[in-house]
Amino acid sequence: MPLPDIGESIRRNQEQYKGPLIMGVINVTPDSFSGLPSDADPGAAYDRARRLLDEGADVLDIGAESTRPGFLPVSYEAEKRRLLPVLDRMGTLAVPLSIDTRSPEIIRECLPYGVQIINDVGGLRNPGFTALLSQNPLLLAVLMHSPEDPMLHAAYEARGIAMTVQNDLKHRLATLEQKGISRNRLIVDPGLGFGKNTSGNIALLHALEEWSPGGPLLLGASRKRFIGEISGERDPLEREAGTIAVQIWAHLKKVSMIRTHDVRKARQARSVFQSIMTGEIP
Repeated sequence: MPLPDIGESIRRNQEQYKGPLIMGVINVTPDSFSGLPSDADPGAAYDRARRLLDEGADVLDIGAESTRPGFLPVSYEAEKRRLLPVLDRMGTLAVPLSIDTRSPEIIRECLPYGVQIINDVGGLRNPGFTALLSQNPLLLAVLMHSPEDPMLHAAYEARGIAMTVQNDLKHRLATLEQKGISRNRLIVDPGLGFGKNTSGNIALLHALEEWSPGGPLLLGASRKRFIGEISGERDPLEREAGTIAVQIWAHLKKVSMIRTHDVRKARQARSVFQSIMTGEIP
């Protein structure tokens, strides 16, 4: 069975918006911030993937290195050892895959499994990602904003975080375009929580409609710390209502894709909100 083309799905949704596509998260790490148990066991990861597909995920994002605050990098061999057995089990599933990694070498290992999206929290600064995109014209990539120094959020605040992040990303987009990577292959992500405090995250959410037009936008707020700081909820597993609030905001701003740990609730919220907006009952 041919894999659905997530790039084509994004393009159709931009032309006739029906709410954000849903990226379901599968963590194959022992230290995810989200509160979920690890899906590092290939059988557990496969079961979760099946469940997320049944619940309505449009794409699955699989990561083998935690990027929680204060995370410690893992070696290439460790990341590969966690990831490839999981991808082996998922080979029978007709679903687009995204790989959450900072390593171009890991993406090369994953391409035979039908991976369609690079999700690099490092902002595609590693030139190996540019080479991969040049060599694989159907491959998409998430261009996420993250400061090279994660302690720079105070400086961002002082300069006006929304404008600074927009300018940083426009510069990265222009750099990649000069290297032959077109804008429509890059899914821009403002990087909520990466070098930004709660007020900075709120400012970025307010500025979503000001982002550079002409390409897709991803928002990843699921269970993040700023939701807990606003709500007073310390347990990430209990931040789902706050997550849905951000996802509805994403819908209002016509965000292309949301990244979430709870696909069922995200899909339910999308369906109901879209029905209210259009007056149509599916």
